[in-house]
Amino acid sequence: MRSSFVVLLLFVCLVSCRSAKTVVKEKVELPNVTEGRLFKNVVDSALDFNTLYAKKIDLTLRDGKKENTLKAMLRIQRDSFIWVSVTAPLGIEVARVLFTPDSIKFISPREKEYFLSDYSYFSDKFDVDLTFDCFQKILSNHFFDFTSCTSLVDRNKRYKLDKSGDDYVLYSLEEKAIGRKLKRLYKKKRKNKEFTLVLQKVHINPENFRPNLISIEDLEEKIGVSVNYERFNRFGERLFPSRLIFKLFSKTDDIEVTMDFSRLEFDVDVSPSFKISSKYKRIY
Repeated sequence: MRSSFVVLLLFVCLVSCRSAKTVVKEKVELPNVTEGRLFKNVVDSALDFNTLYAKKIDLTLRDGKKENTLKAMLRIQRDSFIWVSVTAPLGIEVARVLFTPDSIKFISPREKEYFLSDYSYFSDKFDVDLTFDCFQKILSNHFFDFTSCTSLVDRNKRYKLDKSGDDYVLYSLEEKAIGRKLKRLYKKKRKNKEFTLVLQKVHINPENFRPNLISIEDLEEKIGVSVNYERFNRFGERLFPSRLIFKLFSKTDDIEVTMDFSRLEFDVDVSPSFKISSKYKRIY
């Protein structure tokens, strides 16, 4: 499972934003609300966009021992493609990724390598069922179920509702079947496990009804991943977080990827510029 979360972070380290005015959050006592009413508010408040263009993203990667900084750009055509370019401090492009609904393409210009696959790659290699829709929801601050990426409209499960600090919290505790990768981990620890307890939480901002935090954790192994959405700003008429923080946590290590956005535009023309040189070597 740890490998699964690492892969999720590596492929999701890239998101959006444009100069904007920070929305000031005032502390108020949370009124009582039913689960049904809260879900309706979340659906009604979801980001509506056709395209998203983040021209400047500051990436910071921390693993407890070192810290690296990179730059990135992001282009999203809703339900069509997600394009990301990552550059080193000197402006050298180190990676370019293109997600479409049925494929994943990756090139490393510096290493002259490329990668082509569909989304079965994640299930075959890491026992994780990730899809284009998963990445799109994560990067656009939409509510989703971490195990299936189902939306509110399509959900077929029930969440329990609670309050925590300034947020409403929707959570579920479920027994999940263990994939082959995690079975090997339990076998090494001499545990005959077929199922594990998985806790999912979604913190909802009571002012804008957007997710503040989405997390999933294997309670027995103390392994999990979370996405924090912070510093909601107005970008034109749209409200969007200007900071995203991805965290992989376990008993032994923590990995954190922070994305700070200073330029973000919506509904402008975007294109997925992507070309694989004949000189590049295929790595998958």
